[in-house]
Amino acid sequence: MKTIKKINILSLAKIMGLLNGGVYLIAGLAVNLAVLFLGVPALQKFDLLGFGSGILAVLLLAILIGAISFVIGAIIAWLYNIAANMVGGIIWEEQEVKKPLPDFDLEKIRNREHLATSAKPQAEVNNVLGRDNDTFKS
Repeated sequence: MKTIKKINILSLAKIMGLLNGGVYLIAGLAVNLAVLFLGVPALQKFDLLGFGSGILAVLLLAILIGAISFVIGAIIAWLYNIAANMVGGIIWEEQEVKKPLPDFDLEKIRNREHLATSAKPQAEVNNVLGRDNDTFKS
């Protein structure tokens, strides 16, 4: 088991500001593009000036939301550090998961009897392609 005893205030604030501001920026740009090309007013008149002001508004709001999230992240990290100091931190348990390895014939590998040196791959390729001659020979 491991415990988070302290969170670096600046690091959490930067991450929250960047994530929230970035998500708003991407979502706002997507909405503006959708309104530009799919909106009913856009079908009557191609409003590039309105699109530009919409992009500017999205950029300014993304910066504002990022700044507010930065401050909120700093406050949350500060409050967490105070609470963790009083009652302990968040405890979690880790377990290492090992992926099963495919079955290898270690003796063949040690003796360098790989598939590349045997005739088996060539026979399989010829069987699949329906050829009698060697595919890999030049």
